[in-house]
Amino acid sequence: MEALAKHISPITYANPKYPPTLIVHGDDDKVVPLQQAQAMDQGLAKAGVEHRLEVIPGGGHDDKTFGPGLMKALQWFKDKLLK
Repeated sequence: MEALAKHISPITYANPKYPPTLIVHGDDDKVVPLQQAQAMDQGLAKAGVEHRLEVIPGGGHDDKTFGPGLMKALQWFKDKLLK
């Protein structure tokens, strides 16, 4: 099972050629634990990938109320795509 988890994990394939990556995660997500986003954040950093983790306070899973936190994160992504 551990081999399968490693095989399907995006962290396994992260490398410096990855495009800029934006991770947006609510800290009140009941479906996917915040630790998953934090693990991806650490994996991307270790692989040398330019990225950002934006944690939305009080945000849940697929939350429509991310509001200003999401806008801030999307601006970072827009800046990376348009440079």
